[in-house]
Amino acid sequence: MSEITRLRIARTSRNWFSGSELACSADSYVRHLSERGYASRTINVYLGSVAHFAHWCTRRHIGLAGINEDAVERFLKHLPFCRCARRCQRMRHSVRAALGLLLDFLRTEGQIAPKKSPYPGTVAEEINRFEHYLKQVCGLRPTTCTVRIQRVRAFLLDRFSAGHIRISAVKPTEVVRFMARYTANWTAPSKRAAGDSLRSYFRFKAVHGDDTAALSAAIPNVAQWRLARLPKGIPADRVTRLLKAFNRSSATGKRDYAITRCFVDLGLRAIEVARLQLDDFDWQQGLVRIRGKDHRIDVLPLPQASGRAITDYLCHGRPKTGSRALFMRHRPPLNTPATVFVMRNAVRYAAIRCGLEPHFHGPHRLRHTLAQRFVLSHTPLKQIADVLRHRSLDSTTIYAKVDLPALSRVALPWPGRQS
Repeated sequence: MSEITRLRIARTSRNWFSGSELACSADSYVRHLSERGYASRTINVYLGSVAHFAHWCTRRHIGLAGINEDAVERFLKHLPFCRCARRCQRMRHSVRAALGLLLDFLRTEGQIAPKKSPYPGTVAEEINRFEHYLKQVCGLRPTTCTVRIQRVRAFLLDRFSAGHIRISAVKPTEVVRFMARYTANWTAPSKRAAGDSLRSYFRFKAVHGDDTAALSAAIPNVAQWRLARLPKGIPADRVTRLLKAFNRSSATGKRDYAITRCFVDLGLRAIEVARLQLDDFDWQQGLVRIRGKDHRIDVLPLPQASGRAITDYLCHGRPKTGSRALFMRHRPPLNTPATVFVMRNAVRYAAIRCGLEPHFHGPHRLRHTLAQRFVLSHTPLKQIADVLRHRSLDSTTIYAKVDLPALSRVALPWPGRQS
C-alpha cells in the first residue's frame, strides 16, 4: 500500500486492511481523493474510516459483492456501540462522507454493482422514462425535474406499488382523492406545483398513446392571481453594496464576482450561469451564447463589466483543468464544474456579508432588478423580453407594474375618495 505509507494512518487501521477485500483498493482510493484536491488530513481521516469499515466487513464476511448503501447504514448503526478499537473514527457525518466517496469510487472502477433503486422495478423504470422526457423533450431545469419526479413517484407508489402500471385503469376520482390526501395542509403554491407535476406526467403518457384527458381535467385547480404582487427588485445602491462584498484578490472571490455580474448585467437564471462554457463566448464580437429553457440557445451582447470580470477570473482565478465549463469548483472535489448551488450560494453569502440578507432571497431577485431598471428607463417591453428571453410578451408585462409614477398618471381615482 505505497500510497498510504506517507499518511499518518494508525497502525490499527493498517492492520484492518490486512486480509480485507478492500486492501487492493486503498491506494487507488487515496489517489482518487488526492486528485480531487482533498487535504492530507482529510484523506487520513477518511482512510481511517474506510479501514474501520473494511475490518467490520471482514468480521461479518461481507465481500465486495455485498458492499452497498445497506451495508453502510448497518455499519453506521454499529458506531455508537463499537468496540473494535480504543480509538477510531465514530463521527457519523465524517464516516458517511468517507464511505459515500468509497461507493462512488468502487462503482466508477466497476468493482461493485450499480446503486439499486429503493422503489419497485416497474415504478423505477417508469420514473426513468419520465425523467428522460422532462430533460430531453421538455428541457426543464434539474430542480423542476426533481420536484415533478418526486410528486409523480408518490402517485405511482400510491396507485401501482405492487403491479404493472396501467394508466387506463386509473379513474378521475382516484386522482382527486390522491391530491386531497397527498397535499393536505400544503400551501397554495405547493398544491399548484403538485398539480402541474401530475399534468406533466399525464401529457407524457398521452404522447405514448394513453387517453389521459379526463385524468388531467380531474386535477383540482388552485387559485392563482399572478398579477396580484409587484415583482421585487433591489435598489441600485444595494446592488452596488452587493458587488463590493467580494474579495476579488482571491480565486474564489473572482469567480463569485463574475457569477454575480452575470446575474446583475445579463439577468441570467442560475442554471443558465452554471451551463456557460468557454466556447460560448465570442470575444471579438462581444457576444455570449446562453442555453436556456427548453434547450433554447440565445445570443446576447456581453456587457463590458461582465466581460472584464470573466476575463479576470479566466486569467487569474480559474484552475487549470481540461473541463470546458466556465465556472469550476474551488473546493474538493476539484476539476468538476460548479453546480447551480454554487451559483446561488455565491450571491447569498455575499448578501450576508454586506447585511442584505433580510432583503435578498436568491439570485433570481437580480433578474427582476434588471427588468425593473429597464422599465424605469422606458425601454420597450419587446426589448426587455428579448434580453430576458421570454417566449411570450405576457411574461414580460408583469414588469410594467413597477413603473408606479407612470401608472399613477393613468389610474382612475378610487370611488368615494375626494381628490
